[in-house]
Amino acid sequence: MIIYANLLKRLLFAFMFLPILRLVFIIYNRAYLSNCGFGELAKAYLYGFRFDIATVSIVNVFFIIFSIIPFRTKLYNLWLKIIFFVFNGVFLTFNIVDLEFFTFLGKKMTFDIFSMGGDIGDQSFQLILNYWFLSIPTFLMLVALWKFYPQIENEKSYFSWKSIPMGFGILCITAIAVRGGLQLRSISSKQAFIFDKHELGNVALNAAYTMARSIGAKELSEVNFFKTDRLAIEKIKESRNFDYSNLSYPKTNVVILVIESLSQEYLEEGYVPLLKNKFEEGMYFSEGFANGRRSIEVLPSILLGLPSLIGKPIYQSQFQTNRFVGLPQVLKDSGYSTSFFHGGKTGTMDFDAFALSVGIDKYFGKEDYPTSEHYDGNWGIFDHYFYQFFADYLDKEKEPFFSAFFSLSSHQPYAIPTEFKEKFPKGELEIHESIGYADFSVVNFLESVKEKAWYKNTLFVLTADHTQKLHSKKFNNKLGRYRVPIWFFHPTIDLSGFKSRNIAQHADIYPSVLDFLGLERRSLLFGSSVFGKDSGAVINNASGNYFYYKNGVLVSEGNEKFKLEQGDENSFPELVDELKAYIQYTQNGLLKNKLYPEK
Repeated sequence: MIIYANLLKRLLFAFMFLPILRLVFIIYNRAYLSNCGFGELAKAYLYGFRFDIATVSIVNVFFIIFSIIPFRTKLYNLWLKIIFFVFNGVFLTFNIVDLEFFTFLGKKMTFDIFSMGGDIGDQSFQLILNYWFLSIPTFLMLVALWKFYPQIENEKSYFSWKSIPMGFGILCITAIAVRGGLQLRSISSKQAFIFDKHELGNVALNAAYTMARSIGAKELSEVNFFKTDRLAIEKIKESRNFDYSNLSYPKTNVVILVIESLSQEYLEEGYVPLLKNKFEEGMYFSEGFANGRRSIEVLPSILLGLPSLIGKPIYQSQFQTNRFVGLPQVLKDSGYSTSFFHGGKTGTMDFDAFALSVGIDKYFGKEDYPTSEHYDGNWGIFDHYFYQFFADYLDKEKEPFFSAFFSLSSHQPYAIPTEFKEKFPKGELEIHESIGYADFSVVNFLESVKEKAWYKNTLFVLTADHTQKLHSKKFNNKLGRYRVPIWFFHPTIDLSGFKSRNIAQHADIYPSVLDFLGLERRSLLFGSSVFGKDSGAVINNASGNYFYYKNGVLVSEGNEKFKLEQGDENSFPELVDELKAYIQYTQNGLLKNKLYPEK
């Protein structure tokens, strides 16, 4: 069993470098961390051990596999030492290089750095020359890895039947360590950003982890449709109006309701009659657009104002550690309490990790609901029960508050409570009956809170996460597959008089809420306030191809070739230029961590 004891010693030896390098990172980047207190830094430092354990497990997977083989010779032992040295040496070196690269990128290194051009490529040689002194700790670390690698003189071949279950057990423990625990989903870099201050997430992470997790991820490439990124941004600003209106209702509560799979088609075909009546009040957009096709993509679109444009959710990409300013964080900074409700299991679609990373104080999932009697047997708690749980919480919440609710009962397999079966039209699609239940549940919630003390001081925003199964020609097209209702409502303020445009997208919700509250904040350039003068536009990415819709004209891109899909051909050249500007702004902004334009 000495083989396994030696394996543990070697892994602990590799592990010890990571906390040391984290301390060096804190010292090296003390200016960046100047607004973080000692207690906060200590908490982030200790939280980082979770990522360190995962890092050692990921980096040493091959070393572990070869180490549990109960065979030893001098040559084999040397082979093990070389594997250990190469893998740990490379990934620990990333941590030292990251000390300086972090000051340039503003985020931990990820594998996409090897494909980056522009500023990084131009300055790499200069960085090496100017920061040659980093080679000293790198050299010393590599020497230590080789020289102090735990060598055991009497480590010899050993085999018994116990070796089989022991080896299997070690592999299982390794798998758990790689995942970061036994939770529903494996940890990822975004889960380091659970602190109020974004900087602390970068303390908890280590560059070896972010590099390892980003290997194999689909990478964006830098584009240069415009000479500079600044010119692309100026083009966007010339084409859109991002000014706010004269509205200002500070300290108004904000409640965002996201209905699972509520396609605009279902509303127009009569499956949500209660909501349709509600939409006669307030500001309703029948030409509303989701900025993604999956539930996991809706939260960044709404809470960051960032459409899903890179082929995967931003918080599961190599850009998840970029600097983003969430709507909940802006409101929290203005004195709001913040919460998020989803009746599914905590960890589903990483909603909890993302919500906490953008400023949500409290997350409530299935496990927080007081009884299991209302569990649907599949995803979580039936909608109308969880809405009541939501309402009860808001009664006790300190005002002003921001809270978001994400429903689930209209998700496949479309389970509804037994007492509601046969009460809603079954329709032509299997989802239709559950959409009727979703309609009842949300309107029942809105009606039930009318007498609450906080109701009259609340802005409600309702939309769907994405479309679902569609069956009409009107909606089975590039635009129709993204069409969802978007509704703004305030009980005591008539918003209908402010409507000056016909289309809206999820990314418009962020600036619209800030506009309504009279809060100035630098935001992304995808969405504009629905209360302002902008005519509205939609940008999305379908199967790796961008498309842009504005003033009835639709243009699309595929492999940097552009085409007019509908509308006035005279507008085609102008909209192509706008779409090119958005592509450059998106891809280069993400790669360089510079999506927020300078003032």
